[in-house]
Order: sequence, then C-alpha cells, then structure tokens
Amino acid sequence: METTVLIAKILGPLYLVATLGWVMNRDFYKKMIAEFSGNHSVMYISGILAFLFGAVILIFNNVWRADWQVLITIIGWLGLLKGLTILVFPQVMIKYSRAFAENSGLFYFGFAFAFALGAALTWFGYFA
Repeated sequence: METTVLIAKILGPLYLVATLGWVMNRDFYKKMIAEFSGNHSVMYISGILAFLFGAVILIFNNVWRADWQVLITIIGWLGLLKGLTILVFPQVMIKYSRAFAENSGLFYFGFAFAFALGAALTWFGYFA
C-alpha cells in the first residue's frame, strides 16, 4: 500500500500539471503531438522511457484488487504496452499520434481522461 500511495503522489500531480499545460497551451501541444510522429529519435527514446516506467511501476506495484490501487497497475501495463508498441510497431504509433493531433474530440477526451485520472490519484495519494 505504501508503494501504491507513493506512485499516486507522483503521478497524480504530474497528470494534473500536464493537463494544465494542455489547457493553457493547446496549440503548442497539438503541434508537438503532430511533430512527434516525424521525429523518429524522440519517438524511440519515448518508447524506451514508456517501457521502462511501465516496467518499474509493475515491479513495485502489480496489484489486482477491486479498489483504486488497480489504477496504478493499469497505468503500468499501459506504459509497458505503449513502449512496446513504439519500439516494435512504430508505424502504428505514428498513425495514432497523427490522428490524435488532428482530431479535436480525441484531444479533448485525452485531456479530460488525464485530468480525471490525475485528480483521482492526487486524492488517493494525499487525502484519502
């Protein structure tokens, strides 16, 4: 439980700050996401980092319970899968990132989801 709370204390504010950045600099982030698919070196490094952070989260917190702690485990698995996808199937991630940047609905859904996740993790990490 202590590890789960620690991870929530790190990821919750990170998601909240990132979504604040999205709100305040929408055009910048849309452009950045669109450019991501064209910069193969950055994409490769982000794949390594996503895989690494996903693996680290799972090493310390692979908890499958019917409570909030499973959110951390799911984030770990998603990070691992994202890193794997970028490293093994980069064309899939290029296609996805372009669609995300061009589709306002997807962009705002991603924002809303990240904000809600950040708020929940911050709550469980600091206040619950």
